[in-house]
This record gives sequence, C-alpha cells and structure tokens, in this order.
Amino acid sequence: MLRLSALAVDGLAAAAVAPNIQAQSATATISGVLSGSVYDYTIVLHNTGSDNLNSFWYGWTRSGNNLPSNHSAPNNTSGWGNSLSGNSIEWVNSTGTALTPGNAATFTFTSTPVEITTAPAGESVAYVGGITFSENNPGDSTAIFLPLSASGAAPGSDPCRGMGTARRATHPANLDGRISRVGLA
Repeated sequence: MLRLSALAVDGLAAAAVAPNIQAQSATATISGVLSGSVYDYTIVLHNTGSDNLNSFWYGWTRSGNNLPSNHSAPNNTSGWGNSLSGNSIEWVNSTGTALTPGNAATFTFTSTPVEITTAPAGESVAYVGGITFSENNPGDSTAIFLPLSASGAAPGSDPCRGMGTARRATHPANLDGRISRVGLA
C-alpha cells in the first residue's frame, strides 16, 4: 500500500512539473463579392484555442508567401495593423483588441478573381503574440489552416473556388494527425 501511494505521489509531482502546453488553434471562412473588376474578400477568423490571438498571416507558411497574386486594401474589425508582405497579408495587433478564445474577427482585402484557397494558396497561421515565422508552436502559433468558403456558391461560380473540407494534417509541423488543416479532401 505504501509503495502504491509513493508511485501516485511521484505521478502527481511529474504532472505538476510538466505542464500540458498545446499549440494554439484557429479556423476561418472566406467569401468574395465582385466589385467592378475585383473582388472584395472577407475572412472571418475564429479563435478555437485557449489563448488570445494577436496576429494573423494570411497566405503565408514557412514555404513562403503563397497567394497567386498581389492584394490591396487590407483591413479588419479589431483595430490591428494591416500590411501587405509579398503575396501574403499580415494583420498584427499593436493597439487593437485581442481575439479572445471562442470569438471571431473579420479581415478584409481586395484582389483580382483568382483561386486563392487551393492549397498551398491561402494557407495561413495565427499567432498568440507578434508574428514569429513559426507554425504549430505551443503557446505561440497555430498549425497551418486554410479558410473554407462561406459562400455556398456552386463549384465554378465561386471566387473562392477550390476550397475543400477538413482533412488530417499532412504538414510535417503537425505530425500528430489531428484534423487541423483544411484543404482539398
């Protein structure tokens, strides 16, 4: 009995010393509305993790900026800074409101009508703090995710065409097999 109690105490001590830190998580939807010869795109980013989000890098992974064209007029509802970075968009909170767990924020931009959500185009990462060029880093960044079409339009008529459903992660940074990356099934 004494030996069993000692093992239980050792197990509790080990659990107290090694916290269970998990990577942050997020999902997103995207929709586009034709405005003259360009589309006004709207991304709704959902914080599905346990930490506040303060940065969102749309169209970027460690493999590079991966949107097929340059974009313009980035904006958002949280008061975050907006900047174009090659063929990607960075939104960073320096004076705005953090995206708290369970909530969503809206991010917008303008672009020509192109397939912006067929992987790798549109693959993105969100961050707890500032942008750190990481992916799936516990306490810092989400796994790579791809926004899903929010339009419900028929295939071929949707400016967000090429968007798929959730599938098991295949990116080397997320080898645990969780469903955390969205792309073509």
